[in-house]
Amino acid sequence: MKIAFLHYHARRGGITRVIQQQMDAIGGDAQCMLVSGLGVDPETGVAPVIVPGIGYDGMRTNEAPEKIADDVLAAIGAKWPSGCDILHIHNPILNKNRDFLRILRCLADRGQRLFLQVHDTAEDLRPQSYYADEEYPEDCHYGVINSRDYALFRDAGLREEGLHRIFNVVQPLPRAAEAAAETPRGLLLYAVRAIRRKNLGETLLLSCFLPRGFRVGVTLPPTSPFDYPSYEEWKAFAMQEKLAAEFELGLGHSLGELVAQSALMLTTSIREGFGFSFLEPWTAGRAVVGRRLDTAAADFTRMGVELSSLYGGIAVPVDMINGRRLRDLWLHIVERHCLQYGIPEPFDAPAAWEAMTRDGYIDFAFLDAAEARLLISSCAADQNARKILARRNPFLGGLLDFAKDTGLIERNRRAVAENYSRENYRAALLDIYKKVMATSVKQKIDKKKLLGSFLKPENFLLGGM
Repeated sequence: MKIAFLHYHARRGGITRVIQQQMDAIGGDAQCMLVSGLGVDPETGVAPVIVPGIGYDGMRTNEAPEKIADDVLAAIGAKWPSGCDILHIHNPILNKNRDFLRILRCLADRGQRLFLQVHDTAEDLRPQSYYADEEYPEDCHYGVINSRDYALFRDAGLREEGLHRIFNVVQPLPRAAEAAAETPRGLLLYAVRAIRRKNLGETLLLSCFLPRGFRVGVTLPPTSPFDYPSYEEWKAFAMQEKLAAEFELGLGHSLGELVAQSALMLTTSIREGFGFSFLEPWTAGRAVVGRRLDTAAADFTRMGVELSSLYGGIAVPVDMINGRRLRDLWLHIVERHCLQYGIPEPFDAPAAWEAMTRDGYIDFAFLDAAEARLLISSCAADQNARKILARRNPFLGGLLDFAKDTGLIERNRRAVAENYSRENYRAALLDIYKKVMATSVKQKIDKKKLLGSFLKPENFLLGGM
């Protein structure tokens, strides 16, 4: 079996990591290669063949889609004269390259068998990455990384024989030698690149509820121009308020060293694809606390991973914030996103807001940065404000309770090892590839229906925008 992987770039990041894991997993059963549009990061260990036309807009050559498709096939043919059995393409339906869908159609027209693995969708509040005027590839197999997306894509027109769940492999986190038992581990480690959807404001709010001597720590800054200004503002705010928070720990320490220093690991993200942050901590003997995302967590609990250490949201009394301002801003954001997608609002936004705040509370994730900072400042300075919030959200006073729950940690470590191993990943990938090769499908995604399934009131969380 000959599998060619294709992605916009081979630089360090989540997708490149997944591709490397896939190549490693099936390397004993299949020949593999990677075709990439942009340069190589030596740290990834992946050596792609470069076809510049498939890179990101602004960083690629501007040739006709037909020419770029021919270049992809030529790159594959240089390694395998008879071509590949499957071209496995990652994140194909994000508009990062305005010609990409036409390139894929050209490849399919030339007889290439395509398997399209979707990690992220533009419909999930990424209107800047939406192909407004083009249909997604038809009559080819698709793969998704969680059951939520499986249901949405199936409901939008894909057939079960042409739609596959492909959960990721979870590799144990590195961990340096532990400090002596009497040495306090005072770090709640948020091992992420701090982009907007990681909801940094909530991480800082949690720091207000930690005992003296404990602090939250974020590993890496963002790299994109879109996310960096917001990150710098949160850093400056944390310093101004003297919050128990540290940033960019991963620039001076290895991940293993940081895990060894941690009491717990943390996640406050409001949007995830697979959700590594819910699984990886257990592999290093650490519990994870923070926000539960059912889009990912539901799959994990079915696999025996107990996520009782996570909360569903933080209920904030509306009278602790400027509720009228937040409502007006939220309505504006809903309207703006729908305009960017080119559709009318799919729900009654004012009525939705009234329903979400009917009991006098709103989830912290709905707060924009301005309201979040006012609330965090109150909690940092005023014990009474902390008491009000903790009364409705009692878990805020017990974030450290799970650090010593060795039974939970060991059960989850075993569950992750048993269900998300490289051996299981290999078997699942090979099974999907056999189905892709054996079964021709006639199917098409109804883009309007798919978009509508994401544009729900509960998804417009200002904390990640």
